[in-house]
Amino acid sequence: MPLFDDEVCAGAAAALAEAGFTRLLAVPAVPAGTPRGFRYPLRTKTSGGGEWFLRSWGTDFEIVSRSWLRRGMRASFSLGWAVLPEGQTDRLLLLEAFEPDTAAADERGRRVLETLAPYVCRSAVARSAQWGYAALRVAALLRSGEAAEGSR
Repeated sequence: MPLFDDEVCAGAAAALAEAGFTRLLAVPAVPAGTPRGFRYPLRTKTSGGGEWFLRSWGTDFEIVSRSWLRRGMRASFSLGWAVLPEGQTDRLLLLEAFEPDTAAADERGRRVLETLAPYVCRSAVARSAQWGYAALRVAALLRSGEAAEGSR
């Protein structure tokens, strides 16, 4: 996980914290079928037959369990290592938020992308209904180097 020792990672994390997001650890892999339901887009098998989800590019992920949501964690992010189609990175941001309706999720997504624009080189957004909420998921690859002008 990046230590946020560069301007881009630190700026993106600070902007999300200001927007009310909770930072979670960027766990690189989780076993498939865990009771908590955590998952990432990439699923792989081990030589012993076990199945794992690898932290990877895409919006088909769950980084918050339903029990955490019940306790009030409605907006979270993780930033760290992941598999990309073109290789590996330590700069993948996964963001998950739960809103009462689709209009609120759309507005949250618009604000988040606007806030992260100086730090991101590409992003993907998805919205779906889950657990009685409108779930927003964003995968964003952070740029290397210094943040763009206007973000400081």
